[in-house]
Amino acid sequence: MSQSFLLSAKAVTLGVIEIARLSDAEAYAQFKAIRFAENGGEPFCPHCGCTACYTFTSRPLFKCKACEKQFTVTSKTIFNSRKLSLQTILVAIKLFVDGVNGKAALHLRRNLYLTYKTTFVLAHKLREAMASIQADHQITGEVEIDGVYIGGHIRPANMRADRTSKHAGAAQRRRCIVTFKERGIGGRSRSFVLKGESEAQPLIRDLVHPSADVVTDLADTWGNLLLDFNSHSTVNHTLGMVIDGIHINNVEGYHSRIRRGERGVYVSLNHKHAQNYADEFSWREDHRRVSNGQQFQSVLGRAVVMPASTRWVGYWQKRPKLGAAPLAA
Repeated sequence: MSQSFLLSAKAVTLGVIEIARLSDAEAYAQFKAIRFAENGGEPFCPHCGCTACYTFTSRPLFKCKACEKQFTVTSKTIFNSRKLSLQTILVAIKLFVDGVNGKAALHLRRNLYLTYKTTFVLAHKLREAMASIQADHQITGEVEIDGVYIGGHIRPANMRADRTSKHAGAAQRRRCIVTFKERGIGGRSRSFVLKGESEAQPLIRDLVHPSADVVTDLADTWGNLLLDFNSHSTVNHTLGMVIDGIHINNVEGYHSRIRRGERGVYVSLNHKHAQNYADEFSWREDHRRVSNGQQFQSVLGRAVVMPASTRWVGYWQKRPKLGAAPLAA
């Protein structure tokens, strides 16, 4: 039996202690080098793109010679308006990517000695960066498609006579994560939260290349995919997991890891943010056999070039819009 990648020496190339020991100047230099990598590590204006900038000696601040606007290494990035130190942000990214099945905000809170609200928003900002990475790819080649349902569990009553069907009332809270996953080493995946598998057809046509060879189970939902792709094979799970070499074991294994993340790490996935978690699981799946140092660089490198988050900046300070009904007491 082959050794798990996580047990190999290749899996660990960066330790959290290496980042925690960085001085203020070293953390700033590392962040600056990645933020302005397009210009050889030298600052350029995020407002107008001008590379001619003044550097303040008294504080970490720059000023554009063209538009005369001031900016920092985190201006116009996902960390815009930050209050955390750069060392804390770097350590948070390292801890977050190291969670094989996910990293709960409460766990980050204990590690970083921050408030839950702070770690909650920070984790979701990192998920936005992961989602941006996943959106770069179109799925092609041999593609397995399947769905897995999350949420909707009802705790049974103590007395048997008081119990109802475990599915009664759960349908409204259940959501389906439909995944398109390429086979082979380096294969990419995309996951989407829907009410049911039947809603996945438009997404499949948009994101899976027409030359793909699609493999699914026998659910009626996938019945007409042959019309849109090179081939469509199906496996009858009532007869076995692999029938004549046809299977969807890769996507089934991925969904089992989603289950582990849902039940063992996050406990429950809020439907309002379920797509954020689906994007995170997809990123973790695609980077399972990549060292944690590369994972760290991947998320940090994307986070510092993404625009400021319109959803998470000031998330806990939001107020009702003018004319809206007041919040309930």
